Amino acid sequence: MKRIGAPLTSKKIQWQYVICRLRTHACMEPYIIATHRQLSSMHPIYKLLHPHTRYTMEINALARQSLINGGGIIEASFSPGKYALELSSAAYKSMWRFDMESLPADLIRR
Repeated sequence: MKRIGAPLTSKKIQWQYVICRLRTHACMEPYIIATHRQLSSMHPIYKLLHPHTRYTMEINALARQSLINGGGIIEASFSPGKYALELSSAAYKSMWRFDMESLPADLIRR
């Protein structure tokens, strides 16, 4: 069987999960929800953002169902044990605050 692409390394897995999932998709959810709740579909900003955020909520829902849930693909393939992602999420929940990840709080904290 021919392998397509580069082999997975811990750095690639970390980038995929931390950067792509947490810092992009998960952080965009509140903005997408607010856009749908507060702006008319005729609003120019809605029209500008919609093509870029169109499938993000669906991708996030599918990721929660199959990739990052307890016993999911990522936990079964890359983590040290059963429910490790749920435990790390619970620990991370107490340390990570959405309001501290935005500017200027993020820059001040650094």
